[in-house]
Order: sequence, then C-alpha cells, then structure tokens
Amino acid sequence: MKERDLMLLHYITGIGILVFGSIHIATVFFTYPLQDTIWETTLRFDSIPYAVLPVYRNALLAASLFGLLLCTTVHAMNGLRTIIAELIGARKRWVEALLVAVGVFLMVYGTRTILIAHALV
Repeated sequence: MKERDLMLLHYITGIGILVFGSIHIATVFFTYPLQDTIWETTLRFDSIPYAVLPVYRNALLAASLFGLLLCTTVHAMNGLRTIIAELIGARKRWVEALLVAVGVFLMVYGTRTILIAHALV
C-alpha cells in the first residue's frame, strides 16, 4: 500500500477507536440491568471469580469489543511501523512482516478471548 493510504487507514482506525470505545462504555454502563447503582452492579465484584462475565454476555458489547480490538490493533501496528520507519529511515519488508504477524496474533488471541467471555465457544 502507498504511504498515503496507510495514513488514511491510521486516521480511520483512530476514529473507529473513539466510536467503538464509546459504544463499549455506553453498553457496560447503560444496558446492564441495574440492581443498586452503576458501581454496585458493574464495577464491584467482591473478589468473586468470573463475576465480570455477566456484563460481557451482551451481543452489542461483544461486537463493540471486536471493533475496538480490530481498530486498536491496526492503529497500533501502523503506528509502530511509522515510528520504526522514521528511526531506520526506510521501509523494511521484514519489519512490516513482523508487525503483520504480531497483529494477526493479537487479533486471533483477542477474538478467542471475546468469544470465551461471550460464551460462544
């Protein structure tokens, strides 16, 4: 891809992080059935293992987490690619291949985690 296209992708994923992050926060705080207060329901877990999982059994939340994972991974890998290219002075294929491999690993592991938390696996 051209550098111009990669930077456009960087800007789009930055906006995606804001959008999906906002959806994530709104979903956690406003769609979970409140029993007492937001603090009592969604933030205090009383040292109970896996107490957070009911919060994450929401399809909208799982979708927003996946969008946030995708945008954050692409944004981070492209940012690292840009920083390394500035430090080295040229685009290196091995650096780009390494960043793609790290990005794929993060996407696979993150998607697995989202699916487990959402109880689809």
